[in-house]
Amino acid sequence: MIKEIFKDIKNHKLIKKGETIILGFSGGPDSVFLLEILKKYKEEIDSEIEIILVHINHMLRGEDSDGDEKFSESIAKKNSFKFYSKKINITKISIEEKKGLEEIGREVRHQLFKEIFEKEGGDKIALAHNKDDQIETFLFRLIRGTSLEGLEGIRMKKMQYIRPIINVFKKEILKYLSENKIEYRVDKTNFENEFTRNSIRLDLIPFIEKRYNPKFKDKIFNIMGEVREVNAENSLDIEEFMENSKLSIEKLNTVSDFFKKKLIKQYFNEKNIKSDRYKVNSVIELLEKGGSKRISLEKDIFLLKEYNYLSIIKEVENQEVKKNLFEKNFELKIPGKIKFGSYEVIAEVSLDKIEKGSFEFLTNLNIGETLIVRTRKNGDKIIPTGMTSEKKVKEILINNKILKEKREELPLVLQGDKIIWIGGVRGSEIFKKDCNTKESIKLLIRRIQ
Repeated sequence: MIKEIFKDIKNHKLIKKGETIILGFSGGPDSVFLLEILKKYKEEIDSEIEIILVHINHMLRGEDSDGDEKFSESIAKKNSFKFYSKKINITKISIEEKKGLEEIGREVRHQLFKEIFEKEGGDKIALAHNKDDQIETFLFRLIRGTSLEGLEGIRMKKMQYIRPIINVFKKEILKYLSENKIEYRVDKTNFENEFTRNSIRLDLIPFIEKRYNPKFKDKIFNIMGEVREVNAENSLDIEEFMENSKLSIEKLNTVSDFFKKKLIKQYFNEKNIKSDRYKVNSVIELLEKGGSKRISLEKDIFLLKEYNYLSIIKEVENQEVKKNLFEKNFELKIPGKIKFGSYEVIAEVSLDKIEKGSFEFLTNLNIGETLIVRTRKNGDKIIPTGMTSEKKVKEILINNKILKEKREELPLVLQGDKIIWIGGVRGSEIFKKDCNTKESIKLLIRRIQ
């Protein structure tokens, strides 16, 4: 069994040479068994790995919880491993945040693991999920409702999280600990069916095994493997559906709703936004509506549909910066450069004969002149290059499909009250380069955030 676990570690590249492993350690049989595996791995495979134990006292069982904490600390001392522990009253947090104890417990664990991971410069966070946990998760998600991705179960490796004993049944763990006389703590609440997962473990699975199929867990595990294979075969590269960090609606509409949902979930994951069925279906509905729309995803975070793109925006992002932009004009001396919100605006001498892109504009301005840089105002007009009459700046921005929130922070460059250039979009016919001059003043814009 241990050789098989070592084989999984190697094949799935769970641990690299000399890495620092943060081990979530409850003192129960699973985490004690995982510690034994990591100790053997250190002894036999890689003596340079560092093991750090992290324990959370959830304060659910009074003296028993304190006993778990003391036991865990003693194990760490016995093996000369670093040890961190923290008492967290998850019952109080559960009431305050109106969430279940299981959900709160999971959230506080991951938060503490992350803190220690960053403090210690960790490489991996090892969790002691086993094969029974996999099956319980599958049934839990199936009962509550989930996607095909949800039916994959718990992954052996996801970002910095690793689960080396995910392919080991609980009975195998208990047998190993018993045969080797290895001590562990028993959480009595695991034998109470108050929590959904406990009920699945204590009631549902034994009932099905006794009444219908004694090898029920093996069958479920096989199904999970097939689901993973199907999902892998039907995966899409989200980069092919992106344009300038935005999700292209035109490209999304080339695939079925099934794949649209998969891509939207991937997009949320990349933006560190928790996805669920309601959010994803809301986006699907949004795709069918015309005009600019937005929906709330999390506090102060929205998904914006504008023109042919979906993007994530933060309502409070850069509010102070934008406020300052609206309230004042900035001076730009030729040659020179200034920072303007998320942009850098530059005026420099150039020998270029033609413009190389929309992010620059060759002008007939002169060295020593001072320009004004500001945001758009209502009624702003410009004579665009190639035209003889004025046009509203707002119309030009709309016609160029500049997103609404970007219009408000885009720099305009002026001489006096006349607009020379809408930064990165369109220049003025009045101020464009004289073809007879060898050198000119080039205006450039660069995004710096």
